[in-house]
Amino acid sequence: MKQKKHTHALIICNGEMPSSQLLLPLLKTKPFIVCADGGANKVRAYRIVPDCIIGDLDSITQKTRHYFSFVPIIHNSDQESTDLEKVLDYLLANRFTSATIVGATGERPDHTMANFSILLKYHKKIALRFFDERCTIEIVQKKIRFAASPGQQISLVPMGKCSGITTRGLKYFLKNESLELGVREGSSNEASASTVDITVKSGSLLLFKIHPHIKH
Repeated sequence: MKQKKHTHALIICNGEMPSSQLLLPLLKTKPFIVCADGGANKVRAYRIVPDCIIGDLDSITQKTRHYFSFVPIIHNSDQESTDLEKVLDYLLANRFTSATIVGATGERPDHTMANFSILLKYHKKIALRFFDERCTIEIVQKKIRFAASPGQQISLVPMGKCSGITTRGLKYFLKNESLELGVREGSSNEASASTVDITVKSGSLLLFKIHPHIKH
């Protein structure tokens, strides 16, 4: 029987990891699991076995390499790209269409900011979302509709300047308005309906969906 080709990947980076309780639903879909270098150190505690490990291998420990000796390792020494970019380039070359990325936020604010830049750079090529203990993060390029829980916290942060933003299903709605980094952001809004619609005429907008169980 021919094995089904993977189109969705779970990427594990070397940042702050979500709890096992939050990770479990991501694993139930049986994604192709890739560790970005030191992300392999993180997954050992979760007893997750990756399908491969990719990076310049400056963060993975020898103990972890021995532990995952049976897992394919792709060494990419290019210093002009990050380990996350190396993984995304691999997924694109193998025709993956989407990926959820964990461990991309948290412990190092500089790495978190750099990863937001990578999200902006790659999101038109492959559907991406970051996932951590508190929220999911993705980019709204033109429009998006998603299910929400009334009262769920939603934040909109422009990557530069975004104009023509219109929302439905948010408590503090926007109607053909602009947001600009350093001028006006749309943080700490909340869902007022079970479905939220956001459209953006120009610019790229970071959408933060705080997990419903997290209160104000």
